[in-house]
Amino acid sequence: MTTAPLLSFDLDRTYPAPPERVWAAFTRADLLERWVCPDPEWRVSSCEVDAREGGGYRIRFGPRPGGDAFTETATFAVFEPTERLVLEVLTEGEGMAETSRCTVLLRSLDGGTRLDLAVEGLSDAAAAEGMRVGWQWCLEGIAAQLEPAA
Repeated sequence: MTTAPLLSFDLDRTYPAPPERVWAAFTRADLLERWVCPDPEWRVSSCEVDAREGGGYRIRFGPRPGGDAFTETATFAVFEPTERLVLEVLTEGEGMAETSRCTVLLRSLDGGTRLDLAVEGLSDAAAAEGMRVGWQWCLEGIAAQLEPAA
Protein backbone atom coordinates (compact mmCIF):
# COMPACT_ATOMS: atom_id res chain seq x y z
CA MET A 1 0.00 0.00 0.00
CA THR A 2 1.38 3.42 -0.94
CA THR A 3 0.46 6.63 0.76
CA ALA A 4 -0.31 9.78 -1.19
CA PRO A 5 2.07 12.68 -0.64
CA LEU A 6 0.94 15.54 1.56
CA LEU A 7 -0.38 18.11 -0.92
CA SER A 8 -2.10 20.30 1.65
CA PHE A 9 -1.81 21.32 5.27
CA ASP A 10 -3.59 23.33 7.95
CA LEU A 11 -2.11 25.66 10.55
CA ASP A 12 -3.70 27.81 13.22
CA ARG A 13 -2.61 30.56 15.53
CA THR A 14 -4.26 32.79 18.13
CA TYR A 15 -3.20 36.43 18.33
CA PRO A 16 -3.83 38.93 21.16
CA ALA A 17 -5.22 41.47 18.68
CA PRO A 18 -8.65 42.14 17.14
CA PRO A 19 -9.50 40.66 13.71
CA GLU A 20 -9.13 44.09 12.08
CA ARG A 21 -5.42 44.20 12.97
CA VAL A 22 -4.79 40.63 11.77
CA TRP A 23 -6.71 41.36 8.54
CA ALA A 24 -4.60 44.49 7.98
CA ALA A 25 -1.43 42.37 8.22
CA PHE A 26 -2.55 40.60 5.03
CA THR A 27 -4.01 43.58 3.15
CA ARG A 28 -1.64 46.52 3.79
CA ALA A 29 1.72 46.52 2.03
CA ASP A 30 3.51 48.31 4.89
CA LEU A 31 2.43 45.54 7.31
CA LEU A 32 2.72 42.57 4.93
CA GLU A 33 6.35 43.31 4.15
CA ARG A 34 7.17 43.30 7.89
CA TRP A 35 6.06 39.71 8.56
CA VAL A 36 6.46 37.90 5.26
CA CYS A 37 10.22 37.70 5.73
CA PRO A 38 11.03 37.81 9.47
CA ASP A 39 14.52 36.27 9.12
CA PRO A 40 17.11 39.09 9.49
CA GLU A 41 19.26 37.38 6.82
CA TRP A 42 16.46 37.96 4.29
CA ARG A 43 14.69 41.08 3.12
CA VAL A 44 11.71 42.20 1.07
CA SER A 45 12.83 44.29 -1.89
CA SER A 46 9.32 45.26 -3.04
CA CYS A 47 5.73 44.78 -1.90
CA GLU A 48 2.53 45.97 -3.57
CA VAL A 49 -1.05 45.28 -2.44
CA ASP A 50 -4.37 45.89 -4.19
CA ALA A 51 -6.79 45.25 -1.30
CA ARG A 52 -10.02 44.14 -2.97
CA GLU A 53 -11.61 41.00 -4.38
CA GLY A 54 -9.80 40.30 -7.64
CA GLY A 55 -6.82 42.34 -6.44
CA GLY A 56 -3.91 40.80 -4.60
CA TYR A 57 -0.27 41.30 -3.79
CA ARG A 58 3.16 40.94 -5.36
CA ILE A 59 6.26 40.56 -3.22
CA ARG A 60 9.94 40.15 -4.12
CA PHE A 61 12.07 38.72 -1.33
CA GLY A 62 15.14 36.68 -0.61
CA PRO A 63 18.54 36.61 1.05
CA ARG A 64 20.34 39.88 1.66
CA PRO A 65 21.66 42.01 0.12
CA GLY A 66 19.41 41.82 -2.97
CA GLY A 67 16.23 40.41 -1.49
CA ASP A 68 14.94 39.50 -4.91
CA ALA A 69 15.54 35.75 -5.33
CA PHE A 70 11.82 34.93 -5.08
CA THR A 71 8.59 36.49 -6.30
CA GLU A 72 5.21 35.69 -4.81
CA THR A 73 2.11 36.83 -6.66
CA ALA A 74 -1.31 36.32 -5.10
CA THR A 75 -4.82 37.06 -6.29
CA PHE A 76 -7.55 37.64 -3.70
CA ALA A 77 -10.17 35.18 -5.00
CA VAL A 78 -12.37 35.83 -1.95
CA PHE A 79 -12.12 39.07 0.03
CA GLU A 80 -14.47 39.24 3.02
CA PRO A 81 -12.95 41.89 5.31
CA THR A 82 -11.93 40.73 8.79
CA GLU A 83 -13.37 37.22 8.20
CA ARG A 84 -12.13 35.31 5.15
CA LEU A 85 -9.44 35.72 2.54
CA VAL A 86 -8.76 33.17 -0.21
CA LEU A 87 -5.53 33.61 -2.14
CA GLU A 88 -4.45 31.98 -5.39
CA VAL A 89 -0.67 32.09 -5.02
CA LEU A 90 2.26 31.60 -7.39
CA THR A 91 5.71 31.46 -5.77
CA GLU A 92 8.70 31.50 -8.14
CA GLY A 93 12.44 31.64 -7.80
CA GLU A 94 15.68 29.70 -7.87
CA GLY A 95 14.37 27.21 -10.44
CA MET A 96 11.01 26.57 -8.79
CA ALA A 97 7.46 27.60 -9.50
CA GLU A 98 4.76 26.49 -7.08
CA THR A 99 1.05 27.28 -7.06
CA SER A 100 -1.22 26.98 -4.07
CA ARG A 101 -4.60 28.04 -2.76
CA CYS A 102 -4.53 29.55 0.73
CA THR A 103 -7.64 30.13 2.79
CA VAL A 104 -7.34 32.41 5.82
CA LEU A 105 -10.23 32.43 8.29
CA LEU A 106 -10.33 34.92 11.15
CA ARG A 107 -12.57 34.48 14.18
CA SER A 108 -12.89 36.90 17.06
CA LEU A 109 -12.09 35.38 20.43
CA ASP A 110 -12.26 36.91 23.86
CA GLY A 111 -9.31 39.30 23.76
CA GLY A 112 -7.97 38.23 20.39
CA THR A 113 -8.29 36.50 17.04
CA ARG A 114 -7.97 32.90 15.95
CA LEU A 115 -6.46 32.49 12.48
CA ASP A 116 -7.05 29.21 10.65
CA LEU A 117 -4.98 28.68 7.52
CA ALA A 118 -5.57 25.95 4.93
CA VAL A 119 -3.08 25.56 2.08
CA GLU A 120 -3.85 23.17 -0.77
CA GLY A 121 -2.99 22.32 -4.34
CA LEU A 122 0.76 21.82 -3.86
CA SER A 123 2.68 19.75 -6.40
CA ASP A 124 4.41 17.25 -4.11
CA ALA A 125 5.32 16.41 -0.53
CA ALA A 126 8.59 18.37 -0.63
CA ALA A 127 6.78 21.50 -1.81
CA ALA A 128 4.12 21.04 0.87
CA GLU A 129 6.75 20.70 3.59
CA GLY A 130 8.64 23.75 2.36
CA MET A 131 5.46 25.82 2.25
CA ARG A 132 4.38 24.54 5.69
CA VAL A 133 7.69 25.65 7.21
CA GLY A 134 7.46 28.98 5.38
CA TRP A 135 3.92 29.62 6.62
CA GLN A 136 4.85 28.72 10.20
CA TRP A 137 7.65 31.26 9.91
CA CYS A 138 5.19 33.85 8.58
CA LEU A 139 2.60 33.22 11.32
CA GLU A 140 5.36 33.83 13.86
CA GLY A 141 6.24 37.03 11.99
CA ILE A 142 2.63 38.21 12.24
CA ALA A 143 2.70 37.52 15.98
CA ALA A 144 5.81 39.65 16.37
CA GLN A 145 4.16 42.52 14.48
CA LEU A 146 1.00 42.33 16.58
CA GLU A 147 2.70 42.36 19.97
CA PRO A 148 1.45 45.26 22.06
CA ALA A 149 3.75 48.27 22.15
CA ALA A 150 5.78 48.44 25.35
